[in-house]
Amino acid sequence: MNIERLLLQEFRSYRDLELRLPAAGVRLVGANASGKSSLVEAIGMLATTRSPRTSTEREVINWASGEEIGFPPFARMLTDVVRATGNVQIEIGLQVEGGTTKSVKKQIKLNGRAVRGMDAVGALKAVLFSPEDVAMVAGPPSGRRRFLDVAISQIDGFYLRALSQLARLLSQRNSLLKTLGRDNLTVGSPRVDAQLDFWDRELSAIGAAIMARRQQTVARLDILAQQRFAALSGQDGFRVTYVPSFTLDALVGRPSSQSQHIEEIEAIIRREFEQSLVGARADELRRGSTLVGPHREDIALALNGVDLAVFGSRGQQRIAVIALKLAEVDLMTELGGEAPVLLLDDVLSELDRDHRDLLVESAVGTQTQLLVTTTDRDLVDVPSLAALPLALVVAGQITPI
Repeated sequence: MNIERLLLQEFRSYRDLELRLPAAGVRLVGANASGKSSLVEAIGMLATTRSPRTSTEREVINWASGEEIGFPPFARMLTDVVRATGNVQIEIGLQVEGGTTKSVKKQIKLNGRAVRGMDAVGALKAVLFSPEDVAMVAGPPSGRRRFLDVAISQIDGFYLRALSQLARLLSQRNSLLKTLGRDNLTVGSPRVDAQLDFWDRELSAIGAAIMARRQQTVARLDILAQQRFAALSGQDGFRVTYVPSFTLDALVGRPSSQSQHIEEIEAIIRREFEQSLVGARADELRRGSTLVGPHREDIALALNGVDLAVFGSRGQQRIAVIALKLAEVDLMTELGGEAPVLLLDDVLSELDRDHRDLLVESAVGTQTQLLVTTTDRDLVDVPSLAALPLALVVAGQITPI
């Protein structure tokens, strides 16, 4: 899989850019704030329909856009993607509505036809590695959950729809918990049991579907990341472990693999999820919030049984994230049948020379289309990247060097 053409109009500093990309990729060199990360952001957005840098889509629209023609501010992204399963064109249009600075209308098209966002995710598969990802090891669980969600959503369309449904169910159930709590109702009340029993069944069904896929994905990532970590550091013993928000006794000791029937795992998780919700009901009524479920999960990263988030050195944490990102590429290649696009956004400066060389060599070895950005040309002027054209980024303009 590779991007053949990228078109950006009024996207941050890019007023009007058309970029042809070779199948191998490109090296982009430029000063800070020149537009390197914005280009990577646009590709990430075309892959997932959401910006990897901001949750406020108004921020990606050039503030001066539309002035000359009397239109509200707008932005447009388009890419032609070459795939083994058939080429595809992906387009995202953003338009500020009603003269406000907050309301943004989004339209997504595949091959010129309007589609829902969730139907476009995965048409282009991309793995992004940026300096902020280094904090994933020691950061909050939400960052590690997002890593999982972005990876699985590009592979499994059902998973993304399940996440959307989960968000709605949690909002409705939390609203009910707050209402019941304000009415001073407690466990055992007919009204509490009747209403929460229904929502517990709904939540456990969709939650189990999400958790089963996370459990299988982490089981495979664990194996792939072990191999990558050992190659990068020369050390064995790296482990990636799925940490649900409640004990899954029925799955303890069972082998975890992609070959297991997902329906069987879902059924086991659903039963234990429902029991956990019943057990947490009193606390949930007091706090007005759902305390167990996919939104409370985590993945643990350890080296020889030692938690890297707590006891790992900065260097070990960096290597762990590199191993995870390369394992993500391996997983997408394995399950999707072709390698995703790999975006290394100014991460080389974060590493020492040995690990920088290992990352670059490993990335080239994945046979992905590779886009590497940096402020320092020397970091990408290495033999392993010699096949990638070099370009200079200045104020939203890209020129070959």
